[in-house]
Amino acid sequence: MGQVLNLGVLMFACRIESLRRLDLETDDERFLDNWCVFSRARSETVVCSKQMTNVLAALDHEQISAMRPDFLKTLIRRKQAADLYLLGHVMMAGDATGIFSSSRYHCPQCLTQNHQDGSKTSLHNVLEIKAVGWNGLALSVLTEPLLNPDDGTYDKQDCETKAFHRALPNLKELFPREPIVHLLDSLYCQGPVFQAIADCAQKFICCFKRGSIPTLYDEALELRKLNPNNRITRTFQREGHRVNQVYTWVNALEYQELKLDFVMCEETVDGKTTTFAFLTNFAVTERNVEIIAKGGRLRWTIENEGFNEQKTGYELEHFCDCKNLDVMLALYYLLQIAHLFMQLLARSDLVEGVTHLTFLAHLLLEALRNQHLSEDLFAPNLTRCQIRFAKTPT
Repeated sequence: MGQVLNLGVLMFACRIESLRRLDLETDDERFLDNWCVFSRARSETVVCSKQMTNVLAALDHEQISAMRPDFLKTLIRRKQAADLYLLGHVMMAGDATGIFSSSRYHCPQCLTQNHQDGSKTSLHNVLEIKAVGWNGLALSVLTEPLLNPDDGTYDKQDCETKAFHRALPNLKELFPREPIVHLLDSLYCQGPVFQAIADCAQKFICCFKRGSIPTLYDEALELRKLNPNNRITRTFQREGHRVNQVYTWVNALEYQELKLDFVMCEETVDGKTTTFAFLTNFAVTERNVEIIAKGGRLRWTIENEGFNEQKTGYELEHFCDCKNLDVMLALYYLLQIAHLFMQLLARSDLVEGVTHLTFLAHLLLEALRNQHLSEDLFAPNLTRCQIRFAKTPT
């Protein structure tokens, strides 16, 4: 089992673009030897891709999924997660992504999208929650698949907000004592979501657009005019451009028995102004308004470092194009684990100067095919060593 799971992680870590390509790349004596050393089990050949997927089909994919929060707990326990915190809270960004789509019928639990020409698309989407950091980290913590009941009895299809409501108590159970702040898209700007987060004793910073809650948005703008002292200005240089930021805020907005604070950041770069607005259950002050606004904007890390990277670099949707839903989810979780490891490796002092994950993946694959990996590296009585994050360039 260790060999199978390690092969799946290495496949994604090395960005091998297909299962067929995996069989070609692993048909190598040096790779076989290194793979056996790495997985601490000896075999005569490397498991072929068909054998790997057969094993994954018989495995409970939730066992693979459960490894990811343990990685984050280890980082927190070892004081290696300082960049994941905002005002003492671990930043969590949630968003839905598609992992499979087909014009053909796939399974009863698929979401379906109807088109004007009468055709249908079968979809498998997941809600992905990642811990995000100021240094660009996006570490997968929890996944909630969007699935319709397999008996076909439902009024409305499963959706992202329903999945978020299911994920919240699971996240609370995984991290019962860890303070968490959710960085949310404007899709989540609704009372039931805010109340559910408050019931879990957690915080949120939610992108706020007028179309989300029009009356509350207009009220916040009017109160903003009545509080001219709630305002700070920052001017600095960014990549050779002069940047001017104006932060304003309003405290104690009442909405569905909740007390919410409103934050607005107006950023002007080379004469072009962009406005960012947020709702939060943090108590906003002059001392924390800037960090709260920056945290709200940081949620896009899950798009840039998470989904875009995985779809273009790891061929996410290609690997998940399989008939067995359990295999699909198992491969997805292995991809998340591989992406997590590669992010940490790129930022470690082992490979200083190599920060691009694609280049690092090629280096890793060539090393597995050409360099000898000594079994002494995995000896049970080997003296432990520390791998640290590389120092930030000055």
